[in-house]
Amino acid sequence: MREPTPACRLADAHCNLCGAGMREAHDALCPVCASSARQRVMRSVFQALPHGLLAWRTLAPAPAPHGLDERWFGGRATKADLALAEPADVADAFDTLPARGVVYVGGDGAVLAGLLALHCAPCSVIAMDVADPGSPARLAASLLLRDGADAARWLPYLQARHGQAAVAARVVEDPFAPLRAELACWEAEQRACGLWWRDDDLVADSPALRRLAALSQRHAAPVLVAVIPAQADASLARATEDGMPTLAFCQHGWNHTNHAAPDQPNGEFGAAREAAEAEADLVRGSERMRELFGERFMPVMVPPWNKLAPALAARLPALGLYGVSQYLSEPYTPVDGLVRVDTHLDIVDWRNGAGVREPAALVERLVAILQMRRTGQLSEPVGILSHHRVMLDGTWRFLERLLAVTADFSCARWLHPRDVFDETTSMIQKEAPCAA
Repeated sequence: MREPTPACRLADAHCNLCGAGMREAHDALCPVCASSARQRVMRSVFQALPHGLLAWRTLAPAPAPHGLDERWFGGRATKADLALAEPADVADAFDTLPARGVVYVGGDGAVLAGLLALHCAPCSVIAMDVADPGSPARLAASLLLRDGADAARWLPYLQARHGQAAVAARVVEDPFAPLRAELACWEAEQRACGLWWRDDDLVADSPALRRLAALSQRHAAPVLVAVIPAQADASLARATEDGMPTLAFCQHGWNHTNHAAPDQPNGEFGAAREAAEAEADLVRGSERMRELFGERFMPVMVPPWNKLAPALAARLPALGLYGVSQYLSEPYTPVDGLVRVDTHLDIVDWRNGAGVREPAALVERLVAILQMRRTGQLSEPVGILSHHRVMLDGTWRFLERLLAVTADFSCARWLHPRDVFDETTSMIQKEAPCAA
């Protein structure tokens, strides 16, 4: 760094990028290099670190002037170790980094830690309140480090420069750690852990549907997609015909219309409907599904809002529907000729405007369900429920991480919906030896 100029010493404030004096206390821009307070604070943060802590790293390309000296780093590389990000983009930036990657963010560390927890990104956060050497401003800045050992090495230097009270560290835990422990038990017991995936409310081709299909293909996790027949058209059938091989399609009622009384839970096929009318809607829906999807249509009924009157459930085989899928908590009366396999974990937070559920809470529930399955209290594969049309980015990230974690365990198997609903094998799953 250049030594401060005499004018800078007289003003007792200087730009730490170019060394120019800054006489006007209210002037946040350097009169020589026009650097901002944010850029000078960024430089101040990295000046606190010895050269040796940074020399081996590579710097992700960033718009200049960024306040960092490229000579501190090992050069540029496609897979950079250090990146600069805005708070809104921190999760995306973090995803691009390797195991010892670091993200610098101008923003409150506690807020960023909460954001990363929602996005399932375990890391260490060093949160700082940093004085701008060129103005009276104090700005929040944060470093997000994948490697906790790096955070421990960096913390003393940052505290020494900026003050111990102005620098704090915290750890964003991996919410999937309990799931890893549970799946390790399955492997130790040589059990095959069957999972399956259902997604509801498909009506049209969309970027969200294509994201669902790509995620499914990338992780070899087939999806049973429940289609609302009255709202689907031929363009949907064409869009899904060739490029979405891991999707299977089933019937989601008829028009997803609520026919329940005002004081009752929503339902299209609840006890309040006249039986002949309800059956006619189901027949129309099945005909529409066969017309659109042909052999890709699985004769499985997913009742909207997961509500289905027992009397109507008993009629499903006669109407050409041989499977039904609801939610674990819904009442169930066995029906001859009808295979019922429910979902158990809905990853969308409907009580929060279809927002992002707390990942740790989702994992806790999933682990509890897997333990029920492992100990014989549950006899069907564990079903994950998503709704691609309404999912926020954090929910997609949770799903991606869930699929990635299960891929680390050879006994975790994402089953094809046709196998799940095979009448001869899916009602009582026998544990097969794990091929680990």
